Amino acid sequence: MSFIKGSLNKSIVFFFPGIANYWNTITPCNIESKPCNLGKYYLDFSSKAFYPGKFDDKGIPLYKYEDDYIYHPIVIAQYALGLFELIEEYNFREKFLLLSNWFLDNAVKNNYGVSWVFNIEVDEYDIKSAWISAMAQGEAISVLTRAFLLTGDNKYLLTAESALFAFSQEVKSGGVLNEFNGIKIFEEYPAARPTAVLNGFIFSIFGLFDLMLLGEKKSGELFFQSIQSLKNLLPYYNINYWSSYDLYNYPDYFPATYTYHVIHVEQLKALYILTGEEIFNNYSLKWKSYSENVYNKIRVLLKKIYLGTKNKIK
Repeated sequence: MSFIKGSLNKSIVFFFPGIANYWNTITPCNIESKPCNLGKYYLDFSSKAFYPGKFDDKGIPLYKYEDDYIYHPIVIAQYALGLFELIEEYNFREKFLLLSNWFLDNAVKNNYGVSWVFNIEVDEYDIKSAWISAMAQGEAISVLTRAFLLTGDNKYLLTAESALFAFSQEVKSGGVLNEFNGIKIFEEYPAARPTAVLNGFIFSIFGLFDLMLLGEKKSGELFFQSIQSLKNLLPYYNINYWSSYDLYNYPDYFPATYTYHVIHVEQLKALYILTGEEIFNNYSLKWKSYSENVYNKIRVLLKKIYLGTKNKIK
């Protein structure tokens, strides 16, 4: 029933974005100029500060997976970044640090640093438990670097730096680095063949930029590498009337939902501000124009109905 409600909300949001539920809210670009120092997050996650689901007895949000409730690193990170956005207005400092400490306590050490493990299966990409995600690594870094900013405690910075190593390890070796047509990409979903989920890739890039602002050299190298990759990849995502959620079945496309399409627009807007790379501005404006065309919305919605609603993550 919850999946049916979620699918219905995703469809209605195409035409009435203002009624989006928690999972489908629009998170607009949150910066107007390139930051010289670490500060607010690059998208406005304030809508994520009011989590509608269950919490454990410590105040950590729980994610419903099948018939169980689990700790989902991305859900926890986005909730934390939402709290950070409103930290002064609502006095969320204690809650934010509680979530930051969750990332310290649940960082799994391995041969190449630390990571946050998903013990769930993703049938859409034939991913079995357990696995790690570039998006989770990047958003955890974004949370931990801001905890360091608030407290000055090096434990947050050291854990964030340790999370970098996964970006240098290939998916087949337990990392998040993969290639699509010879182009390196960091995978939100590390499957046997490249998934290349666009929003997850960009969220991981934001985390790399956060550490770069704190002077971490390896993070800077990875950031500029990923920027070049993204510039080469963007044409593959362009459907000429919408953006594709991923490249898993390329050259067949799976158009993004309205929410994810607009996230692409806002992420690219933020990356243009961070890098000055005109290609990001061009695609942001182009894809924004796609979403303002009612015919395009109908075309995408019909395409998604045709493909079926079985793919819950897209």
